[in-house]
Amino acid sequence: MKVLIASRAPFVAGGEVAAQRLAVGLRDAGCEVALLLSDQGDAVRTLMERAELRCLQAPLHLTDMRHWWQYLRSRAAVRKIIIRERPDVLHANDFATHQVLAGAAQGLGIPTICHHRFFYDSAAIDWFNKFPADRHIFVSRALMDDMLPRSRSLGASSCAVVHDGLALPPPPSDEGRRRARIRLGLPADRAVVTFAGQIIECKGVHDLLRAWALLDDDVRRRAELVLIGEDFQGGGQYRARMQALAAELRCDARFVGFREDVGDWLLASDLAVVPSHVEPLGNATLEAMAYGLPVIGCAVGGIPEMIAHEQTGLLIAPHNPSQLSAALDRLLRDDATRQRFGVQGRERCETHFDIRLHIHKVIDQYRRVTRRYTPTPDPDSDLVPV
Repeated sequence: MKVLIASRAPFVAGGEVAAQRLAVGLRDAGCEVALLLSDQGDAVRTLMERAELRCLQAPLHLTDMRHWWQYLRSRAAVRKIIIRERPDVLHANDFATHQVLAGAAQGLGIPTICHHRFFYDSAAIDWFNKFPADRHIFVSRALMDDMLPRSRSLGASSCAVVHDGLALPPPPSDEGRRRARIRLGLPADRAVVTFAGQIIECKGVHDLLRAWALLDDDVRRRAELVLIGEDFQGGGQYRARMQALAAELRCDARFVGFREDVGDWLLASDLAVVPSHVEPLGNATLEAMAYGLPVIGCAVGGIPEMIAHEQTGLLIAPHNPSQLSAALDRLLRDDATRQRFGVQGRERCETHFDIRLHIHKVIDQYRRVTRRYTPTPDPDSDLVPV
């Protein structure tokens, strides 16, 4: 099967990392894969080419009456690429990209898949959905349940839930964690608590810093807080505000910026925190669980579909530093529970979120829209057709 995956994002975030994993998994499963990226997405192209993926670039402008010539130029360029490539399936990596891709594909007879990774209000949904997709894939049940009632056209569409997946690293070992700490200069005698994600307001960094400041001094002395990520959307302004807040709170947090070796930092950690206010699914939670870490996450969006409360981690209310602090205090004082949650989180990744399972489910969606589908029962599947 030949697949063209499109993404118009100009910077690297969770959706683009998920697209790279999908493209690599499809290629490894025997599909012919190409990526269509925005001509302003050089960072995304670098991410894809590092994985030895074939990349094409074009202007990917949305419909805009004030700049209609830009849209028409973009549509013509994308249509030319589609005609030249003749893929079996067109796969938009997000809703905004779908508008560009599906518009350019009108009348070509090539089925389209729209991947949903973000929450939108009714007006945005109807605007992005100007051109119908043959199939809509949502990264979580929470996202689908939120969006379908907001739009009559989307609610009447053919939809499914397919959780993201990832290639699992080798099972972590004590020796591996020790070596990772040495490489990264982390203390051997402290519990390392890690946040990994964009340093933006909806990720709850503000709550995490305030929660850390509420911990007893003896707990904080035995722990290290590491924040991995950058504020690419705001040019670093929000990260600077959070560093200033940490200093004001006398919170000895280590901001290490954007890192390509996130896996090493997770391997060196003891506990992960995902205090997001909004999260359709969240790569950070999956990655932490894959490295055998217990995760404290907010009970929003798709996070409860990953974290099994009191089994692989703890679910807390969003915007609640005191509750987050209590959860941190509990797990930092209880090594046995922390380790048990981590082992069970790794097991949950192996059975529910392995990239091979994810690829199997995505190809199943492709077969449905290309009329190559033969139903096969899968009692362990978390795919939810609608």
